Amino acid sequence: MNSSLCVLAVLVSVKVRLFQERHRHFWDRENSPCKERESMKERVKRVYVIGLDGMMFPMYERFAAEGLLPNLKKLADAGIVGEAYPSMPVWTPTNWTTLATGAHTGTHSVSRWFLNLPNPKHEDKTLSAFVRPAVAAENVFEAAAKAGLKSVAIHYPAASPSQSPLAHVIDGFGHPNYGSTPFEVTPAWGYTTQDNLTNSTRVVLQPAKATQPTPQTQQASLLESAHQPPLADGSWQFLPECPAGAKPPLEFPIEIITKREGENQTLWGLVLDTQGNGYDTVAICEARDSRTELGRTSLGAWSDWIYRSFTVEGAAQAAAFRCKAIEIAPDASRLLLYRSQVMHVADFCEPPELSKSLVERFGPYLEHASVFPYVWGIADLDTCLEEIEYQCQWIARAGKFLLEEQDYALLYTHIHIFDYINHHFLPLVDPACPGYREENAAEGWRAYRESYKVADRLFGTLLADASADTAVIVVSDHAAIPQFRATDIPRLLHDNGFLAYREPLAHFDPNEDFAKIDMERTKVFITPVRNYELFVNAPEGSEEYVRIQREVITLLRSWVDAETGQCPVAVALPKYHAALMGCWGDQCGDIVYAMEDGYVSGYPGGDAAGQDPYVFKPAEYGAHHGPYLPTARTALSSNLAYLLAQGPGLKQGYQRPVERLGYVHMTSVVPLVCHLLGIEPPAQCQGVLPRDFLEGVAATADRVPDLPDWEWGTQVDGWGDRVWTQKRDMFEGFMPGYERRD
Repeated sequence: MNSSLCVLAVLVSVKVRLFQERHRHFWDRENSPCKERESMKERVKRVYVIGLDGMMFPMYERFAAEGLLPNLKKLADAGIVGEAYPSMPVWTPTNWTTLATGAHTGTHSVSRWFLNLPNPKHEDKTLSAFVRPAVAAENVFEAAAKAGLKSVAIHYPAASPSQSPLAHVIDGFGHPNYGSTPFEVTPAWGYTTQDNLTNSTRVVLQPAKATQPTPQTQQASLLESAHQPPLADGSWQFLPECPAGAKPPLEFPIEIITKREGENQTLWGLVLDTQGNGYDTVAICEARDSRTELGRTSLGAWSDWIYRSFTVEGAAQAAAFRCKAIEIAPDASRLLLYRSQVMHVADFCEPPELSKSLVERFGPYLEHASVFPYVWGIADLDTCLEEIEYQCQWIARAGKFLLEEQDYALLYTHIHIFDYINHHFLPLVDPACPGYREENAAEGWRAYRESYKVADRLFGTLLADASADTAVIVVSDHAAIPQFRATDIPRLLHDNGFLAYREPLAHFDPNEDFAKIDMERTKVFITPVRNYELFVNAPEGSEEYVRIQREVITLLRSWVDAETGQCPVAVALPKYHAALMGCWGDQCGDIVYAMEDGYVSGYPGGDAAGQDPYVFKPAEYGAHHGPYLPTARTALSSNLAYLLAQGPGLKQGYQRPVERLGYVHMTSVVPLVCHLLGIEPPAQCQGVLPRDFLEGVAATADRVPDLPDWEWGTQVDGWGDRVWTQKRDMFEGFMPGYERRD
């Protein structure tokens, strides 16, 4: 008995030793995960995560090949670059939340631009997806704080309010829409002699009267231009001197209206002929007195920043703005003055004192910089690109200062640059779009090239003289493809008896007409800004619920565009299958769907396209991302995200072979950041470290090309199970490293 026990003990000892040898990295301190993290802490002192909303890998490849992106190309050659798989739905807030938490959509719960609480079926209130309380997962800033590291998030969605004294925030709202930020007195505006321009005030130019007439003001009465109205009441105490023969000064009011309850301000614009060759300059004055001049802008040039105190909601608010003369006709027959966003200068950071420090060092912070003013006609494209560049450079300089000269270890930022470009300009350059016209392509390509060059210069500033212990990740949340056709899914549901209204409707807009749904009769309903899901109006799990769910899914899957022969819906799933899309939880719909490439639901329609009453030619062709699958693409464009990573311990010149390994998922970015910092990932992080990015790790493993000759089994036997146990001795001496272990 004792001898048997001894033999058993020896066998167990041998087995344990073999197991230890095979898995020694689990307890070998030299190779343990803890040791690896400590090693990374020594090698990496700071990590920049630069989020460029909408950046597209095919566009990067095109412009890098043209030599337009030297800084990004240098990073890519020294690191890893490729496409990444966004979380679904492929929306902005959804994916920036994934990129900060490493969690899937269903876990962090940000599936839309706002949350319906307690859930979409029993809504009591809504909560913006751009505030920290909307996120049901720990983020990377909080994980860094647990490790004693200080971080800063700039213009990053849902970073505010901060949950840790070590997690600092600069504009932690990060909403891309015009006029949405809480840190502005009022958004950008135009002052123009033209009619009907969006977000502008029509002004009338009138001769500026001086208290004591001067030769220049006396000439005002001699103006012959029919567009000049009679003199206005009020006169100028002082007017600037103008050269002999110059046209007399003209005035117009510059009214600044606070977007929240407050005291509006009226400044005065003075249109001047400073060279005697016609009107060429606008002076901005506090009152009708040229001695109160706050700044001036000549044609095509920015004024200096103008600092003013505004009263908003009963409190004084320090703010800054600047102006640019977009158009001044020499005879003053046309004028267009652009005024930038009026931004706070004192309270847009956490902690608040950081605001003053950064503004003193780098100038006012500009929160909104987009091509919207160009689309509306209140600015030209160059002006919009200049605002975008100012924002990019401000963020780059502030981030560099904090991470290199202060004690911050991590920077996250979100810059919405390319999403604005994609939505407006992609249909102009992608021939796959039915609205493509070759004569319009040059305008689109100019916008793309110049915006990508703006982004590239950001990295030139950020990484100038960067030390070797710096790591950089460049990532977008998605890209876009152009729209081909618009669809009317509410009408499809209504005509098939699933969606009922309180009154007849020619068109149903979920964002405007939700209250018009007859909740007593309707079988399904759509909530605002949720254009990828439907809710069944029956108790979940009941026979009625299951029946309606199946019938609607069958309708969506079998609907065929009569003109193209395509099903406009790429995939439609019941809630219990939505986990395939990373969707679950209290914000998930009962039916989740994504549109086929180019088909859009939930956006304005247009003219009937032909035989199908539910498919339309869009009123205006755009580009989109949210309605589509992440892998939607055309020959020129792609909906997949852009990802670049460079730093100590990462491969150089590597691009993942997606046909072998698939795409890196958005949830993997946080584990990569935490690996570089040598810290534990956030508590709810579900992503995995992409080990093929690491130095010394083989990206792929191939099967043995040649196998020994043996009698093949049939059917399920083949190479495994019984045949393997009979033939495994054939591999001794054949497979390198194979050793039979009985």
